[in-house]
Amino acid sequence: MKLVIWDFDGTLADTRPIIEAGMDHALQVLGLPGSVRDEWLKYVGLPVEEGIQRTFGPLGLALETVLPAYRTFKHAEHEHLIKGFDGITELLATLHGKGILQAIASSKRGEPLRRQVAALEWAPYFHPLITPDDVRNAKPDPESILLILAQLGVDPASAVMVGDTPFDLEMAQRAGVRSVAVGHGFYDEKALAALEPMGYAPDVAGLADILLAWSEA
Repeated sequence: MKLVIWDFDGTLADTRPIIEAGMDHALQVLGLPGSVRDEWLKYVGLPVEEGIQRTFGPLGLALETVLPAYRTFKHAEHEHLIKGFDGITELLATLHGKGILQAIASSKRGEPLRRQVAALEWAPYFHPLITPDDVRNAKPDPESILLILAQLGVDPASAVMVGDTPFDLEMAQRAGVRSVAVGHGFYDEKALAALEPMGYAPDVAGLADILLAWSEA
């Protein structure tokens, strides 16, 4: 294993509090019941625009109506809610020390992703950071992973994708890259198992066991 490609939300960082706060704000602005949030959460891991379309389209609401309401939530002012999962900083440092390359393939836009990675003091660990701003086709299309592999000159067989959503795992599958599913994010083990990841970790400790063993292979 030469390269670990990470998802961000729900994999590296616990962003559920800020995501739910933003959703609740939008629903309040739109005058919709809070129960809609449960459906919206099913699409975390996709670009926000697609999640909105899948959630609100069946309700007869267009993206052009929902997205502005969502964006009135001041996300940058609430980023203190974002925390790295326990043990993840240590794992990143250990992999870095072993000479393992690390990159991020996220559905979050580039500006907030770079800002949040810097705030968590993780910027030295990751290159590149690929977002929907950098590709024509976002997750679960494999373009993000293929771009990372091309930039770093790494063969798919030497890379691993770590993610907490079926969209991450499908992206890896379509790119010909092994994947590890983590259970501390937005999806349960059953939903992740359907995409047949090479490994499953319920927490960071379990993830470290898998990745460190593979780093020796």
